[in-house]
Amino acid sequence: MAHKKIEKIIKAEGKQDIIIRLARVADMRRIQMLYAEVYGAAYPIPIIADKDKMRSAIENDEYYWLVAECQGRVIGSLVYSVDLLYRNSKAFGAVVSQEFRKHDLAFTMMKLVLDDITQTKDLVDLVYATTRTANHAPQKLTESLGFIKLGIFPNTHKVQDNETHCLTAYFTDRALQRRRTTPVIIPEIAPFYEIVRRQINLEPAQLSEVRRDYSDHKQKIPLLNFETITATEFIKHRWKKTKSNSFFENIFMPFHEPNLILITPDQGTEVYITYSQKDKYSVIVGGVTNEKSFAVVLESVAQQVSRMDMSYVEVIIDAYSPELQRDALDARFIPSAYFPSAKRMEDKRYDCVVFSRTFDILDFRNVRIISLYKNFLNEYLKLWRENYIELVFDSEQK
Repeated sequence: MAHKKIEKIIKAEGKQDIIIRLARVADMRRIQMLYAEVYGAAYPIPIIADKDKMRSAIENDEYYWLVAECQGRVIGSLVYSVDLLYRNSKAFGAVVSQEFRKHDLAFTMMKLVLDDITQTKDLVDLVYATTRTANHAPQKLTESLGFIKLGIFPNTHKVQDNETHCLTAYFTDRALQRRRTTPVIIPEIAPFYEIVRRQINLEPAQLSEVRRDYSDHKQKIPLLNFETITATEFIKHRWKKTKSNSFFENIFMPFHEPNLILITPDQGTEVYITYSQKDKYSVIVGGVTNEKSFAVVLESVAQQVSRMDMSYVEVIIDAYSPELQRDALDARFIPSAYFPSAKRMEDKRYDCVVFSRTFDILDFRNVRIISLYKNFLNEYLKLWRENYIELVFDSEQK
């Protein structure tokens, strides 16, 4: 990566100048104090809580970590992770001290890095972010920067309570020009696609009414017998040597390193997962298997992580494999977001669909979301009711 250099001075009325700059190792304690000030001790992202991970990110060329400083105090922080190979970036961890929020520091910090990596240095084709829903501010911030609304993550993280997050992304012209067109999706995904399509003028999708082995919900999905491996270094080395096969070739999970392996006793199936005990969140990163049904693997994973006290499990599947999309829905993974151009393979980019399964009671009373995100939530809830409630009554009537 080309040398990083970002700095901006903001004149603040009644206060000393605010300096926005790249974070240094010497800032680490003050950064942690800022997150503790705003979120208490419950902030779940490991890169904030773990000093070794924080140091590595600050020193690593594949991160842009900005801080805003005033009178020796860190009063703002923001992180961008950059994947140079896949030309993706993720913005996260934006936080500003309460007394400095009228200065648009979050907007300025996000804009500085966004322009640098998409224009000045041309490092990435897209940048995505997940925004909290405790209030409208994070959603309006990304909207003002030109980010497109892509969906929601229901009950995804637990800070004090289960939180629903929004998915949003900024697309360069290159990201959309290299996109594989005409996704092939099951009808249940179509409403999510249409919400995104209206924002960035995509072509109509091709719908597939495909049925699978367990589409008849009276037929119970058999479970694989999983054992768990949580040895961090072992997983890290094994994952580097593992090439996903079968339906795992059609999934995508950026910026996640697995820290859990679910493995069958005969080693015929290994599923690599990132999970967090702190916020009860888990995502499927990849795997190898000789099992023929994706629904069987997903149902087995869901049951296992539920026993491990997870509240949420997620898988992202490409938008050109309707059989796998149907398998996911048959395993009661509900679509909640549509991500155009998410996955880069060679010179093409591929759309993906976010599916998730939650094990806690859905409670959206404290969710504050704007405009189109409400449409995503409505579509998600419609499918959730169909798959978790109405199916029961339908089967009883039959």
